[in-house]
Amino acid sequence: MPGTSACAQRGSFFLLSLISVGVTASAAVGAGDDTQPKAVQPKDGLPVPPGAPKDPQPEAKRQAAAPDPRVRLDEERRRISAAAAAAGTDPTAIIGYYQLSFGHNDFSRGLSSNAATAVVRLPLTPNWLVQVTLPYVWADLNGRRSFSADGTSDLVLRTGGRLYASTDVALFAGLDASFPAASDRRLGTGKYTLGPGLAVAAPLPRLRSLSLLLIENFNSVGGDPSRADLHYLQIQGGFNTLWSEHWWTLLTGTWSTDWNNRRRPTLNLVGQLGYRFDDHWNLFVGGGGGVVGQDTFLGLDWNVQAGVRWVFDTPLISETFFGGPAGPQGGSSP
Repeated sequence: MPGTSACAQRGSFFLLSLISVGVTASAAVGAGDDTQPKAVQPKDGLPVPPGAPKDPQPEAKRQAAAPDPRVRLDEERRRISAAAAAAGTDPTAIIGYYQLSFGHNDFSRGLSSNAATAVVRLPLTPNWLVQVTLPYVWADLNGRRSFSADGTSDLVLRTGGRLYASTDVALFAGLDASFPAASDRRLGTGKYTLGPGLAVAAPLPRLRSLSLLLIENFNSVGGDPSRADLHYLQIQGGFNTLWSEHWWTLLTGTWSTDWNNRRRPTLNLVGQLGYRFDDHWNLFVGGGGGVVGQDTFLGLDWNVQAGVRWVFDTPLISETFFGGPAGPQGGSSP
């Protein structure tokens, strides 16, 4: 019948439409929606949630590449120690140098002197050294602003070794011995003296400086019996700042106590400005004055000084004496 045929056609079309819609929806579900975030399937088979970075490795690499602050501080400590050794200002460094300086000293009661001082410091082994100091003095002993005596003064011999060294601190122990080598008795003490001592150096990386401490106790052990015996303690603190690859400063304060003279104290403050030309040559100028005890035999009113120093670090013998730490801490000087 015509009506029945029309209804059948309309029913078939509606059914085909539903099937077409279902097939299209199934295809859409199977293909996925390009507008939605897709899960990333990494090589290890574990899915990464949507929104997570596709490759977490670069972030981990950036964190690993960032230097540890403690590592940077240790590197700076090594740099400071090596630079101070190369300048010849670290008393614990096992380095050698040849130094010549000239200075003027003014004392109480109108006395004064000029001195040209030669210093030879030799590293015998990587952890042991010997140093010889000999001044030539022009002295005004009468307060008349004219030199009444000139000649060599007492010779000082230092020997010692580095007992311990790390990036944080270095320890040096040694002995100073003076000999009455003055060509004019008025230019020396006339006594043999021994002075055991200890030196400590600790780098301060945030201040680009090396802090120093030197303690010595001197005692006369012979010599001219008509001359006064000597017995005194010296404590010297220092602050060595490495401003750049070339410029450095050294500030020192030396406290002395004369055990044979009612323990009278003396305090002298001295500063130096130095320039390092290359791996060997250093030039320095400085000056200072007395703060306490200017009228004692270790005190002074004021002084000025200038000198040149040639530094090296090659020991005469490559083997250490007692197996201790070798060379300047944290690196070698030129």
